[in-house]
Amino acid sequence: MAAVDTPRAYKASVPPPTVTSPTVQGAASAVRIGEDAFVSEAAVDGWVRTGAAVRVGGVLAARDGRRFLLRDAIRVLGRRNGDTDPYGFTGRVEAIRDLIRRGASISPDALRLGPAVYDIEYGFIAAREG
Repeated sequence: MAAVDTPRAYKASVPPPTVTSPTVQGAASAVRIGEDAFVSEAAVDGWVRTGAAVRVGGVLAARDGRRFLLRDAIRVLGRRNGDTDPYGFTGRVEAIRDLIRRGASISPDALRLGPAVYDIEYGFIAAREG
């Protein structure tokens, strides 16, 4: 468990504001990415469906020319049973690969690390390319 207890600086995750902006072919959601760089799967799917962005593999290209590299991640929503958070994960965004390396198991709706079970949201960490 020593790998879990290493102190690191984390930002709490705050979803970006929901804003719509007009595009060339009608109203579609603008590609907006919050300070923590987390983007939910639903948001990416919505942008692709409306034509605000195109996703090719691990790259998301916005209509305005911005490009983002996507890395699979989760946002930790909180402890499943409402108990205290022994690892301080609530509100954090973590890459799935990093959590698995720490010994976590991830299911479709939860993250388990030791005795702690957390509710999660799937998405991506988006890093601006270029």
